[in-house]
Amino acid sequence: MPYKYKVLSIDGGGIRGIIPAIILDEIEKRTKKPTCQLFDLIAGTSTGGILAAALTKPDSQNINQPQFQAKDIIDLYRKNGERIFFEPSAMRLLKIDDIVRAKYSSKGRNEVLTEFLGDTLLQDALTELFITSYDIELRTPIFFTNNVKNQKLGDNFRKLCEGYTLKQAAMATSAAPTYFQPYKIETIDPTNAGYYALIDGSVFANNPTSLAIMEAIISSKKPDPQIPNKQPLTLDDILVVSLGTGSLTRKYHYEKAENWGLIQWVEPLVNITFDANSESVACQLEQLLPKAESIPKQYYRFQGQLNEANDDMDDTNPKNIERLEKLAQNIIQQSNSELNQLCEQLTQQDK
Repeated sequence: MPYKYKVLSIDGGGIRGIIPAIILDEIEKRTKKPTCQLFDLIAGTSTGGILAAALTKPDSQNINQPQFQAKDIIDLYRKNGERIFFEPSAMRLLKIDDIVRAKYSSKGRNEVLTEFLGDTLLQDALTELFITSYDIELRTPIFFTNNVKNQKLGDNFRKLCEGYTLKQAAMATSAAPTYFQPYKIETIDPTNAGYYALIDGSVFANNPTSLAIMEAIISSKKPDPQIPNKQPLTLDDILVVSLGTGSLTRKYHYEKAENWGLIQWVEPLVNITFDANSESVACQLEQLLPKAESIPKQYYRFQGQLNEANDDMDDTNPKNIERLEKLAQNIIQQSNSELNQLCEQLTQQDK
């Protein structure tokens, strides 16, 4: 029996998002179907949120089909990485600016995401979305969803949908601290006048897989008048695919770190926090959803170690992008049988 519900989750990681884009391109080639038609829910954080938004954007000429395939998003990283992580020459000369302001202007990122996502409304996305962000004034997680019935203004979290755009969700989820300034958007609800001051969802969910699973189960418990006697999902009903952006291997030696202060710790702490979040969630899910001999595999995690490529999320050097692409191809080769098994499961309902 095929799983009732299929979840795709994509980690954050800046330019390293080209890795899951390449893996998704391979899945699309093997299944001959676009990503948005293979999954019931697509979750993403930071660069993963950008991928989720782009892959679910409807084509203006045919609103039932996606405008982009995964191969188009690969080109986004290849051709626009330097525009997203653009540092004016004056700022390069004055490195002290990195200490007192964001490393990059948001102008290039805004332009690229405008070109790809335009003003398409979040609620028009072709597959249910779950994109993470965090409000630094409310001090609460903010989730962007295209499921209108799931939007909620709670005390400890908020789920936004109506009136917001895919580009706004993508800008918010990718506003990485120290790299970009927070992203400000006006509230839509007239009873909640004001704005949201949003930063990258990686600060609490660089790997949003466990949140995506919970979202699927919670959403299924809500009554739907179009589906009488609707049965809520259980964990056993869900097929989970989690895509990483490369596991960090850079060492921070004790002899140096023992004398670090606030300034020296800032950048390493961001990298360590993001990576630790991804790996801890992956570790938990490997134990929660173990492979059983008599049951079709339920949890797939595609991840590789950044032994050759630079783990910096903003290294857009063409040679580094080549190394990231090579890592993605290595993951595909080493996981060939798993990918075949997954693709069969993703298309099983069509047989």
